[in-house]
Amino acid sequence: MTAVFHSLSLGALAALLCSCAATSLKKTWKAPDCQQPVGKIAVLAIDDRGLVRQGFENRFVAQLTKAGAPAVVTYDLLSLAEIKQDKRAAADRFRASGAEAVLILRLADISSTYRESRAGDERYVPVITGVDSVGWYDFYSVGFMDLSSTYGTLKQTVYLETSLHDLKTEKRLWSGLTETVVRENMDRVAEMDPLVAKFVAAMLKDGVIR
Repeated sequence: MTAVFHSLSLGALAALLCSCAATSLKKTWKAPDCQQPVGKIAVLAIDDRGLVRQGFENRFVAQLTKAGAPAVVTYDLLSLAEIKQDKRAAADRFRASGAEAVLILRLADISSTYRESRAGDERYVPVITGVDSVGWYDFYSVGFMDLSSTYGTLKQTVYLETSLHDLKTEKRLWSGLTETVVRENMDRVAEMDPLVAKFVAAMLKDGVIR
């Protein structure tokens, strides 16, 4: 999860809103026997950086509550290390806060592409078709022209998965997957709200929350 939130954090977490939607919901899944909305939800974002975890958990709780589903953050209850050390104790702590289910946000996948373009007309892009016929100065000229300015663009595609589990049975009740295209000129912090909204809207549509 560290890699994703490198792409979505308050320090480096700063770019995503373009003229078009940066985040799209790819798919959802619901357990066949999940026939009614769950009760209070404990929200857990898996990231070892406190501000990132808090940012996502706060947004989920705010939007779930607005949608009519009671929810609580977990960053002020247990650290990630404490949860990993004793899952039974963690579940008990979540239930003690009134939660009946836990909603976990994690990194599913991330990919990066980098494109580089060179400024200037095509005449500044030399091509050598042979070596023997090229003198030292011609070879030098090619190398010199190759030092002209280049411009690069980095694009990352981040897949985040949210999974809802019953705290008593540990059974998975619902899951959803989003795809976020991260570009250098985007505001990543601004994208956190619409990203969370995609998950909450899908949960409402699938009937796992009221």
